[in-house]
Amino acid sequence: MALHGDFSSFPLPELLQWLDSSRKTGTLQLLTWEGGERKLFLLSGQVLAISNEGLWGRVARVLSLAKLADGAAVLAAFSSIPPGTEDVEPFFRKHNVELKVVRDLVREEMLGSMADQTRGGHGAFHWTEDLDRTGEEWAPCEMSLRELLFESLRWVDEQTDVDRVLPGDALTVRSRVQPSPRQPLMHRILLTMCAGGQNLGRLRLSLGLSRSSTTRRVFELLRAKQVEVEGAPEVVVDPVTDMLEKGAVLIREGQYDAAELVCASLLTSDPTDRRVREFARMVQSEHVASLYGKMPPLSVPVLRPDPEQQTLLKQEERQVAGLVNGSWDVSTLVLASPARELETLKTLAKLMRMGLLQFR
Repeated sequence: MALHGDFSSFPLPELLQWLDSSRKTGTLQLLTWEGGERKLFLLSGQVLAISNEGLWGRVARVLSLAKLADGAAVLAAFSSIPPGTEDVEPFFRKHNVELKVVRDLVREEMLGSMADQTRGGHGAFHWTEDLDRTGEEWAPCEMSLRELLFESLRWVDEQTDVDRVLPGDALTVRSRVQPSPRQPLMHRILLTMCAGGQNLGRLRLSLGLSRSSTTRRVFELLRAKQVEVEGAPEVVVDPVTDMLEKGAVLIREGQYDAAELVCASLLTSDPTDRRVREFARMVQSEHVASLYGKMPPLSVPVLRPDPEQQTLLKQEERQVAGLVNGSWDVSTLVLASPARELETLKTLAKLMRMGLLQFR
């Protein structure tokens, strides 16, 4: 199935929501940026890779400027990957390039471009279920569509504060701390490049990123007091923004229960905030996807009788356990359960941890 349209009639956030909820596999082509083109390769609602003209060169140049990899080695690693290859790590390892920094940088470019496109609202798209990357200058990028949607919308909503603090390209950014492997990749890159002071406009051109992407990360460093910007006002930390950022980190680390606690607190304080609502959707979507990864929808669970262990279950958990009959698969159990999808899956996962549940 192919689908064509423009963002005036089908806004990008709605398109990403549709692709996410349908767990689509295929290629999303975005025709924007004064004739520019980007492609997102999706596998069951996950961004598997992206491509656009000059991508390899930009990744190699930025990693080289930040002294994180040899530029020629990065290009050689990209060029050595055969078409259709899924496990690309051996090719980067062979050229002494850390795959994680490549993925993180590609993720950064994609986030910035999606945020810019959402703000601009112009352009067209083409969707096809063909996942062929032959002949494309593509790079790996493991990220869910739900996370992409949440992060890009959060960037859009918070861009006003960024523009207020960093209104022009003539501002000079200077590092106050040394880069550390514990910091996010873009923070490390910016701290390295601004060690002796760097004009914001030159910094943006060197990175090859949009102005909003560059200023966003400089703003974060300024808020953390890790850089100084001549003439910039003091940044007041927004507690909601701070909690959303920490919650997003928890999700990337797979700490879904902790992220749900952050989500519940935010929803109680301000349920009307679009960033909070999107975060709540992302927490649930990512947790469900993680549980299905451990318990595939078509796998059939079998309950192991253990009266002593079963007495430790709550009433609603015993209801879910009572549905396990050795014939129904996980997807059928989810449909038959009176509890929500996430709660049912969490109960099945608990039963499995307790040794009460096994899979054929």
